[in-house]
Amino acid sequence: MFANEIKLALAVKNGKELLAKLRVEATSKKIPIIDDEIGAILELVCFIRKPKNILEIGCGTGYSTYFIIKNLGNDSNYTGVDLNKERLAIAQEFIKSSFSGKPGGKIQFYAGNALKIIPTLNQKFDMVFIDAAKHEYPQYIKSLLEKLEINALVIADNIFYDGKIFKKNTSKHDSNSIKGIKGYIDFITSSRYFQSHFLDIGDGIAVSLYF
Repeated sequence: MFANEIKLALAVKNGKELLAKLRVEATSKKIPIIDDEIGAILELVCFIRKPKNILEIGCGTGYSTYFIIKNLGNDSNYTGVDLNKERLAIAQEFIKSSFSGKPGGKIQFYAGNALKIIPTLNQKFDMVFIDAAKHEYPQYIKSLLEKLEINALVIADNIFYDGKIFKKNTSKHDSNSIKGIKGYIDFITSSRYFQSHFLDIGDGIAVSLYF
């Protein structure tokens, strides 16, 4: 028993060290990753709710994935989708190295456009984390309607978009992303399927309960 606890402690330490390294590399290469406050929220939500089927849209190099699957149960499943094959390969190796046989459950990754992949997934999800192309946020949530369990939790990151969604004038470069985020907000706040709340954490998150 004591030996198992030592192994677990070493695995956690190893995971944290790799996580810190991944953040440094992401910063140097300007790869977007979540704020650690968001990571703590994801970890807490997964620890409390113990979701059985988790979908992450835009898992990137696996930084957010680490927090999501840290307490994954043996009977739980995680599905990660990202358009960038190179980043997805990094995520797979990072998760494998971080946990050294832990966590439990089934973990699978898909490379490609989430809007094409989501309809092909057979299972329904009780938790979804969205952190991909902002202009596609409205399409993501609509494509999920038939893939969500009742009382599923959907969390969307970067909902404030560095405060730009509150500005009257925005650059042409940001216009499509801002339009997508506003479309997402309009949908989850007006739809009869969701009860939503917004948290001023990191770059802002929208937390929506599907019913």
